[in-house]
Amino acid sequence: MRKLLSIFILLTISFSSFAQEVELGTIFTIEFSNPERNMDFKIVAKNPYNKLIETNLNMDSIFPKRPKENQIVGVFANGKFGTKVSPILLLVSGMEDYLDYYLRIKIPSKNKFQKTSSISLFKGVKSIEHWPYQIEKIAFKKFKILPKQNIEIFQFKEKIDSTCIKNSAKTIEFGEKEFKAHLKLAISEFHNNKNFELGKMTEYENSINSEDVSLGHFWTLGEGIYPNEKGFKFGNPKSYRRIECPYFEGKSSYFYTKENKNIKVVSFNWETFKESNFGINPEIKNDVNEKFNEKFEYILKTVNSLLGNPIENITEESGQIKIRWKNQKGINAYLFNFGNYNEIRLYVYKE
Repeated sequence: MRKLLSIFILLTISFSSFAQEVELGTIFTIEFSNPERNMDFKIVAKNPYNKLIETNLNMDSIFPKRPKENQIVGVFANGKFGTKVSPILLLVSGMEDYLDYYLRIKIPSKNKFQKTSSISLFKGVKSIEHWPYQIEKIAFKKFKILPKQNIEIFQFKEKIDSTCIKNSAKTIEFGEKEFKAHLKLAISEFHNNKNFELGKMTEYENSINSEDVSLGHFWTLGEGIYPNEKGFKFGNPKSYRRIECPYFEGKSSYFYTKENKNIKVVSFNWETFKESNFGINPEIKNDVNEKFNEKFEYILKTVNSLLGNPIENITEESGQIKIRWKNQKGINAYLFNFGNYNEIRLYVYKE
């Protein structure tokens, strides 16, 4: 028994000696002492990182310094991946060699670190690991150099979204006029028709040549947005793309009953238009936040003009703004401004 205990202690010491831990909300630097001889490493710098990681940002806006030839820079924090906020690990290697690394994660509900997969590292290329659940810590166990003769040479090509090139007339002004007419139509249908048919809005979307970007499977809204007190069964939501060049892209979506195809919720959202897989157009980088503030004020003013003054207006500590309306005819609306990562959402329904 004593021998087994000694082995366990030895293994524990071995893991803690070689594994380098990083807590959530940290920007850090890993350094290799002599990579030509071995891959011994240590974390030489750690600093708090309290921002939300935006994976579309240029590396220079995240890391104050580029990694040296014997370093890897990284940040482990909550970030936005798609529409959800969850833990993200972002690494950039300065090493000439291609690297594999072994990573473990500490989940709040578990006492021990768990194994997880990881992506190989290439010099100067952002590597992104994402987990759809909460993680307290990560631990780097070891790194190894990959033989170059066994690796296919990758070329990271920029893929341009040509939507704004082909549709230069779809400006912010154009988008705001369309949104106001669209919202007015949706509210009118909720007001005047007991059965707000899906066909009404698909006909509208077709009339303005919208691109159907429906996911093709069911996804739902939280009860905090739409309580669904009558227990409706919903079909797969229909979504259509919106572009306001060169700043915004988004969707209008329709949530409808599966049996009768009656719309119960209409939603709109706006995000930053990513001109390519490398991120946003550098020319809009400096004023995109200002444009989002202006967009939010326009949406707020438009909803006020159609539904009256809001009954609730809350700004949370995180900076998120939540505004709610309910007019005399029972039309409800929720407006969310996720200012820390530039996203606006609007939901309209009648129970």
